[in-house]
Amino acid sequence: MKRRLIIPARGGSKRLPNKNIKKLNKKPLIFYTIDAAINSNKFDEIVFSSEDEKILKIVETHFKNQVYIHKRPNYLAADNSKVIDTVMELIDDSNDQTWLSLPTSPLKLKSDFENAVDKLNVNVDGIISLTDMEFPPSLGILTDDKGYIKDYHSSKPWQTGNTRSQDHPNVLRPNGAIYGMWTKELIKTKSFYKGKILGYYMPRERSIDIDNQFDFDLAEFLLKYYNED
Repeated sequence: MKRRLIIPARGGSKRLPNKNIKKLNKKPLIFYTIDAAINSNKFDEIVFSSEDEKILKIVETHFKNQVYIHKRPNYLAADNSKVIDTVMELIDDSNDQTWLSLPTSPLKLKSDFENAVDKLNVNVDGIISLTDMEFPPSLGILTDDKGYIKDYHSSKPWQTGNTRSQDHPNVLRPNGAIYGMWTKELIKTKSFYKGKILGYYMPRERSIDIDNQFDFDLAEFLLKYYNED
């Protein structure tokens, strides 16, 4: 059984410049995902991909002989580029399974990789890590072009008074931490979401996906909190 893990990290972050190498609790953000993946001992190949020479050099220097370095072409690193296109660029059918992990999700543990890998068996096509939605979508509110509110959901909970969150479905969302699929299925579907996909649950406190300074500060707080415990 051969498994390849792909870790993509663009250099052109707009909302939080240089976030992938920004020091999170004294360690570059990208190191958390790479460390957890290496320590899980679940992957035969770990491929780190970036178009940014500075990011590549940092990873190559620190993780020499532990990860493969891929210089991503610029057309796969534009603002409108999709991660799945980089995955398909790096897919290799000599690997039985292809995995993806976004470095902007730094609070995953090596045990998350271990547990997710163990769940990808012959009975499923793929695995995606999930966490709870912060607020029931059925309790959402829309506004029209004049700013007037209306219920998002057809059941109109705010008009009927059915507003207790406990009375609404517990909806999950992808958290960006871990994706895995049998390579032959991924080659066919070109999507981690198509097929018989099993969810791997992760709690919200380990599901921060860093997009801006607030996310970064929250992740740093949680890392310090857990370390103190």
